[in-house]
Amino acid sequence: MGVTVDGVEIPESEIQAEMARLRQGYDEYVKREGGEPNEVQLREWAAEGLVEGALLKKEAAATQPVPSDERIRKELETNASAYAGFPEEARPDLARTALQKRRLTREIKKGVPQPSEAEVRAYYDANGDQFEMPESLTLSHICRFVDFTSRADVFLELLRVKTDVEQGRLTWREAVEAYSDTAEKDGGLFGTLPRWEMPGDIEKKLFALNPGEMSDVIETDGQTLQIFRVLARVAPKKLSYGEIKDHLKNMMFEQACGDALNARIDALKAAAVIEGLSSPES
Repeated sequence: MGVTVDGVEIPESEIQAEMARLRQGYDEYVKREGGEPNEVQLREWAAEGLVEGALLKKEAAATQPVPSDERIRKELETNASAYAGFPEEARPDLARTALQKRRLTREIKKGVPQPSEAEVRAYYDANGDQFEMPESLTLSHICRFVDFTSRADVFLELLRVKTDVEQGRLTWREAVEAYSDTAEKDGGLFGTLPRWEMPGDIEKKLFALNPGEMSDVIETDGQTLQIFRVLARVAPKKLSYGEIKDHLKNMMFEQACGDALNARIDALKAAAVIEGLSSPES
């Protein structure tokens, strides 16, 4: 059983397809929040999103001008990959709808004021713990990709590389260039690693190192063996208002735009006749 919105049906097949599209992200989000994924909730999320999309499409068609054929052609050319999975004859209608919805979204956004300096400062003062930067390490690495058959050989090879660096037979730079699978891409720079970004056992090993020291061979994801070298240790600090205010202003504005869009959607839903939104199994 599908859903109807003002008499227009969203078939169950579309809901099931949307569930398949959302499933991975939904599962990851629910588990991260400490819950257990379930089909009823996933269907509700999928159906809700399709209903909101249908209402926005209807509102955009009613309030926004019809794009010209040339504008539709440019949309299809510019975003060809977004339409590649649809039948060719359906693409112009999809592009027209996308352009009208995009214009409606911009129109809603235009009505949202930029946050004032006082509002940004008040947010910073009220949420100071969000701007505490934990202790971090700047790391270089030698990275090797492995599978079940190569893991043991690569592990031993990296142990020999570490010994050669420690005993001066190789410089760290020479070892990176000769042995790291990612050297051409990252030049051996792993980046800055804050605390709490790695599993506890790995973090403990890395944060026990001093600048210049190397780790043992560490398996990070079941398919990667790495040796890390600490380039620098960065003490924890709180970002100052001056450092973060532009980012905060943009974040607060985008949040306000999202709130305005959600408010428009809520108003459209309140005025619409929607049937079958709850799961048939609930």
